[in-house]
Parts: sequence; C-alpha cells; structure tokens
Amino acid sequence: MKKIVKLSLVTSLALASSLNAESLSEAFSNSKVKGEIKAEYSNSNFLGKTKSDNITAVGGSLGIVTGNYYGFKSGITFQASSIINDKNNHDVFANDLNASGAILSEVYIDYTLSKTSLKAGRQYIYTPLVSTAIDGKSSESILKDSFEAYILTNTDVPNTTLVAGYINKYQAKTDALGDTGDFNKFQDGAYTIYAKNTSVQNLTLQAQYLKENGQTSASDKDALYLQADYVIAGHNISAQVLTSTDKSQASNAQDGKLFGLKAMGPLGIGKLAYIAAYTSSTDKNAAVYTGAGSGTSDTPFTAMPVHGGGVPVRPDTDTIVGGIIAPILGSTVIAYAGHSASKTHPLGDVDAIGAMMIYPVNKNFLLKVNYEHVETEKVFKDDTDTTRVYLSYKF
Repeated sequence: MKKIVKLSLVTSLALASSLNAESLSEAFSNSKVKGEIKAEYSNSNFLGKTKSDNITAVGGSLGIVTGNYYGFKSGITFQASSIINDKNNHDVFANDLNASGAILSEVYIDYTLSKTSLKAGRQYIYTPLVSTAIDGKSSESILKDSFEAYILTNTDVPNTTLVAGYINKYQAKTDALGDTGDFNKFQDGAYTIYAKNTSVQNLTLQAQYLKENGQTSASDKDALYLQADYVIAGHNISAQVLTSTDKSQASNAQDGKLFGLKAMGPLGIGKLAYIAAYTSSTDKNAAVYTGAGSGTSDTPFTAMPVHGGGVPVRPDTDTIVGGIIAPILGSTVIAYAGHSASKTHPLGDVDAIGAMMIYPVNKNFLLKVNYEHVETEKVFKDDTDTTRVYLSYKF
C-alpha cells in the first residue's frame, strides 16, 4: 500500500523555498538525475524454520540533486518496492525485503561555505557507527533505510575529514508488516562525531563516537569505533576496536568489547586473491552494539556476506573468516568459510560456508548471486540455507 509521506517542517520549508525562488532557475536546470531499477529473489529457512520462505521483489529509486547556487543545493530521493511472490510467509524477510509501497527517503538542503558543509533533512549516511544499508553487503536490499539528521562536514585540516551530526528520526527498510518504513523518532536524539585521516602514506585512520539518548536513562546507548588500514606491497592490513554500552540490558551485560584484524591481497597465483579476518568479542555477558542503521551490521570485519555481523558480536565469541577471490569468465567469484566459537552463548558454535558471484553485464547492469549455509551447535536442529539473486540497473 502506498503511503502519503508527510515531510518534517524543516525539510519541507527548505525544499519549498528553493523550488519557489525564480532566481534559482539556473541551479535547477543543472540538476542531476540518478536512479536504479532492482529485482531480488531470496530463499531462506533462517534459524530453525521447517519450510523455506521464498520472496521476489522489484523496485528501485529515483533521485534529483540540484546544481549549486551560492553554496546551496537540494536533493530528493524517492524509493519504491513491490512484492511479486511471498511463499509460506514465515516472516524471514519481514525486516528486509517484505515491503510493498513507496516513500520519500531523502529530502535535504546542503549548504557549503569554503571547506565546511551542513546537510539538513532526510538523508542517507555512511559511517562505521551510523550507516544506511550498503550496496554489496549483507544489509543490501530493494530499499535503503534513512535518517533525518543534521550533518556538519569539514575538511580544513589537510588529509582529514571531520564530521559531526545530530540524528532525530530513522526510517527502517520495512515496517515489519509488509509496508515501507516510516520516519519515526530515533531514541531521544543521537549525536555522533567522526574523523578520517590519510596524512601518512598508505595509512588510513578512522575514529567515531556515537551517543544515543534513550527515552529514559535506562535505555541510553553509546559506541566507540577505531580502525587503522595500512597498504603494504599490495596487501591491505587492518585493525579495528569497537566498544559499546547498552543500558537497556542487564547490569552485568551492558559493556561490549570487540577487537578485529583483517588482511586481503593477491595470492601470487595468477589473479587469485585472499581475504582473512578475525574478531574477538571479549566481554563474558555483553553483546557489542554496532550502532544505528542496518549498514552497521556490516561493520565487524567478520560480518558474513549474507547474514551480516550478528554472530561475531555475541558476548564471549571468537570468529575467523577466510575467502578466496577469483576472476572467472568476466565475473568475480568469492568462496568463503567462517567459524564462530562461544562456550557461553545459547547457540554455541556457529559455522558457515558460502559463495558469491558478481557479474557486471555492462557498466550499468549488474548481476549478483549469493549462497550461504549456516550450522549452529545448539538450539536449532535444522541448518540454514539462504540464496539471494540480485539484478540492478543504474542510470
């Protein structure tokens, strides 16, 4: 069912004032239009389902960004999705693909002065602790989630990007009832600061802090993220640290900690490459909170291509993932396996194997096929098998 979307007062006035000003006609004549048409089929018996759910969805997005006028520009992005088939309806895809409807996910005004910009309104955000669904990752779907936020970005410091933001609303991919998500109040507001520096050759440093004000002090959350990436002889070596506090949990299960290492590069055998990652969640009782938005499920190095990073961030869990990357007949094929060990979590150990095939039909048309098999040591007797097929045309 399509929704009539009500814009916030701030974004409505900002966009309307731009559209109604005749002096901005040249800026609007320089507008850029971009969009995507997408289809996805997925089949899964996720975590103990006796029958597999099948779902096929089609949809896409259409966005417009105006040209610059004295530092101002505006943007809008419209998203839509329609379910062609939803067999068995066991709600495996309730929070991911199962949405029929339309929503205006981006409506913002962006003002830039020198090397500082302020972006206000509904918008996609991509940072480690605040992130919209990411293309090519487990969070990818027909629809993206979005934020209503105020984001200040500065690049005055050489080789450094500084970001400060306030988030007051969030729109999920779905409403978990078969429709698109609404923009709802996000906690009692959230603040974040992010920094990225590339001053040292071949070294990239990132740091981010997120503070979420709960409706009460008993539901406050915060997270701190640090990452270093170093390129040496064609190999990328990375380290990450993620700590979090979630006061909505039991008093002995609030402070999560995760440490990670990752390496990727050429194997030295033809065009074969490798990827290897390890993470350790060290608190005995507390899971690690990865932040706001569905894209943050892909932040841990050991996040799986289909099922994301939910398993590695369990308390008292060590996870290792490895994969081989090979070019085959114009496509990129990745075969991988992972093992996540926990003596205290109810699921016990979790094992996964999978494969991905990414085939660019042309520069705008992309085909992706993902398959992942997961086995749990305890609780669920049936293994999980998930298949996803994506078709995407961008213009």
